[in-house]
Parts: sequence; structure tokens; C-alpha cells
Amino acid sequence: MTDTEGFSTYVHDIEERLRRDSGDVVLADARERFTGGEFLELIHGLATALVTHGVRRGHRVAFVAPATGGAIAVRYAAALLGASTVYCPDAGSPARLQVFLSRIGADAVIVFPSTAASVGGSSRTNVLAVGRVPGLPDLLTEGRSRSDGAGPEAGQVSSDDECVLVATGGTTGVSKASVRSHGEYRRLVDLGPTPGRRQLVCTPLAYIAQTLVDTVLLGGGQVFLQDGYAPAAVLRAIADERITHLALVEPLLVELLDSEDLVGADLSSIVGISHVGADAASSLRRRLLRRVGRSILVNPYGASEFGVVSVLAGPDYGVDSPHLATSSRPVPSPSTEVQIRTGDGRLCPPLEEGIIQVRTTGQAHGYSFTPPHSGFTDDGWFSTGDVGLFDEDGYLLVRGRADDRRLTDTGSVFPVDIQEALCSQPGVRYAVAVPAPDDIDAVFGAVVVLDLDATSTIDDLSENLRTTLPRAGEISLEVVDEVPVTEQGKPSRPVITARLFGDG
Repeated sequence: MTDTEGFSTYVHDIEERLRRDSGDVVLADARERFTGGEFLELIHGLATALVTHGVRRGHRVAFVAPATGGAIAVRYAAALLGASTVYCPDAGSPARLQVFLSRIGADAVIVFPSTAASVGGSSRTNVLAVGRVPGLPDLLTEGRSRSDGAGPEAGQVSSDDECVLVATGGTTGVSKASVRSHGEYRRLVDLGPTPGRRQLVCTPLAYIAQTLVDTVLLGGGQVFLQDGYAPAAVLRAIADERITHLALVEPLLVELLDSEDLVGADLSSIVGISHVGADAASSLRRRLLRRVGRSILVNPYGASEFGVVSVLAGPDYGVDSPHLATSSRPVPSPSTEVQIRTGDGRLCPPLEEGIIQVRTTGQAHGYSFTPPHSGFTDDGWFSTGDVGLFDEDGYLLVRGRADDRRLTDTGSVFPVDIQEALCSQPGVRYAVAVPAPDDIDAVFGAVVVLDLDATSTIDDLSENLRTTLPRAGEISLEVVDEVPVTEQGKPSRPVITARLFGDG
């Protein structure tokens, strides 16, 4: 697993960690708990089976996978052989999945009994299964029968070889996949020791969850997997497994903390619950902090393309913090740079809005296909497409997507401004705003979730908005029982837009 310069890949070091902790539980899912030795044996068996089906260095291997130990193990098995790997999003949407697969050009596709139907009808010849799927080779059975525990000879790779493709959130359409070399991915996930960390993963592996798994296992922590999100199950796992860390997208965090199961739940082991994937209004953050009862919420700012560049946590993420609306200061590291620039390239001084650009040593170098505006630049910067500014104290305030901005006589208005005004109203539990289509009289629209005992009406909410945010213009509102979300759990902007304004 090393090249002539002694480069060690992330999966090689995970392999060494599993050997070191061969008798300790390192990973668990809903059905099985794996010691380091057991998990390593599973990885080696699957790698042996993959070899017999032609998987080798330089291949791209795609996984349409549930969040299980087998799904983690088969990815590591492919990586040990020198193949690059990609977890596929949209397993529940065969049409979108096929578009994603066509964009990545996989040499092999690995499915599971619970996901095989979504790939049904694919013309691909090298479709393999982990578990029994009619008509497909079962890598799990083959690996158990052929492996002697040592595993096949590892594929020799260099730091520049392709390593991992990570799906974007797909909030506005079919996900893209950012591409990293072994060196880039190693720098993304190797964040240092994590002993004692007990990470719960309950969101699809295709997105940021896979990097969390790798970071925790590399650092010496333990990973607990749930294939699907349900607040009651998450709260049980936190108590039963003494979970220390949990990562959710914003709508799932709201659902968890507003769940009736939270009453009496044991969260004493929790060190941090991080949330990503939306522009959380400070009024929402303040309400959630009061709901959970202590300062354990964490808000990283980042993306699959470049990783995390700032983290709001601790005293800054407190009910009375003056920085609660921000994403904190950028991570103080020579490997992370953040700047704000105008459209013509001028560097913005503090308090001036511009496009957020980042450059990190662990960021991807491109996409698996080239969209019209990729954001990647020749000088190594990534233009996020987000508008933001630095305040006088150096804190980064993310305003929202540039395409979502609407200009008025008194300044810029973003969906987060609508959400802030709505979430500060009594009886409003959650709100997500979107810009209106160009042919609609309204400027913005928003779906609103109310408390069960709320007495506010649409007219009340609209009147309050006209008073508190007159510059936003006409806003179309709809009260909903829950916010429509993507597979990952992010707000589904196309569904919300269609619900508010029709399909156009």
C-alpha cells in the first residue's frame, strides 16, 4: 500500500489500526458488532472476492449501499486493491441514480439486497452484490469461502492516484461527485487522534458521513451505524451506546430536538451534535439551544468539495453569544484559507459582502464531469457560490447562495433573512425559504412548521413579515406538517418551490 516514497494511504492506516485493536469493538450496525480483527477479516475476504471479479488498481467502484458494516468493509476492500471508490446517492430514485452512475463511469457497481432493485435494468455487466441477490455474485459468501484471513496483495498506489469521489448534496438536482487523490483525501480525513469518540452515523454514506467514518476509525474512535434516521432510535442509541458525537443536517436536527421522545432522554454522554446543510437562522439556533438545555450544538461551514473551514461551537454557539448568526472564525491552520471577493475579483474588506472562496490542502481537484460553472480555479481556490462577509472580529457570516440573493433599494435579501423573521415569531417551530421563480409576482416563498398549539394563521405570519422585513417584498407562505427533504435530509428546494409556486 505504499509507493516508492513511502506514501501510506488512509485505508492502509485504518488496516493497521484494526490490527492494533483486534480484540476491541471498533464498529457496530443494527445487526452486528465488529472487533478490529473481525472487521479486518471481513475486509480481506471481500477484497479476495473482488479480485476474482477483476477489480484492480485504477478502477472506479461504485456502491449503492445502506449504512452498514458490510458497506464500509467492501469500500475498504476495493481501496486496498488500489481502486477508487464512490458511494452513490439516490438509491431510492432509480432515474436519478442512473444519471449519477452515467456521470462517474464506474467499472463495477456493488449492490446489497436492500438496494439492488434501484440498479435493476442497468446495462452494466459488472454488477456485484454483498449478500444474496438473485442473479448476482455474492461477494460476502465468496470472500468467506476463499479468504485465509491474510487478504490479497494490496494494490500499489501513489499520492496522486485517484482515491475517492464524494457526492454533493443534490439539493437542487442530481448530485455531482467531487474527485480526490489519495494525498488529498488523506489530508481531508486524517484530523488526528479520536480515542474515546463514539460517533453515531444515521445518514446516507454517500455524503459527509463516509468522511466521518474514516476520520473516527483512523483516529482510534468507534463508529455506530443506523441505516436510516428516526428520532426515537437515535435517542435510544445515544443512551445505550454512550454516543459522544452525532452529525445531522438541519431539518433532522430540528426533528430530533422537537421530538416528544427527547423528554426524559439521556444525552449526558453527548459532547457535540453538529448540523450542516442549511442556513440556520440565529433565532432557530437560540430556540434549539434552549430546547436541548446546554451548549452542545456545533455548526461547521464546509462542503464535500473542500471539507470544513470553520466551526461555530462552545461559547460562540450559546444563547447569548453575539456571534450566534455566524460560522465562527476560519480554522486557524496553514492548510485552510478563506477570502471574500467581489464579482470582479477585488478582495473585500470586513463588512462588505462578496463570494466566499476557499483553498484547503484536502479539497477535491474537480468533478467527475465538468458542469458549466464548477467553482474550481487554476490557482487552487474553490469559489463556493456562497455570499458572505467577515465582521470586525474576523467571524465569517454566510448569507446564502448568490443565486438566491434578491436586491432591493435597501440592500440584499436572502432566504435566511426570511427564516430569521419567521423563526423569531411565537409558535413557529421551523421555516425554510426559497426565492420565487422569475415569472412569479412574489419575491420569496417559505414553508412554515408551527407548534401543535400555535394559533398563528398565514395572515398573521404575513403581516408580521411585512412589519419586520418590509424590504423583502411579497412572500408566499404555506403552513406544512414537515419540511420536504432530500435523501440526505436537507430541505428539498425543488419540491418546496413546486409546492409554493407550482411546477411552472
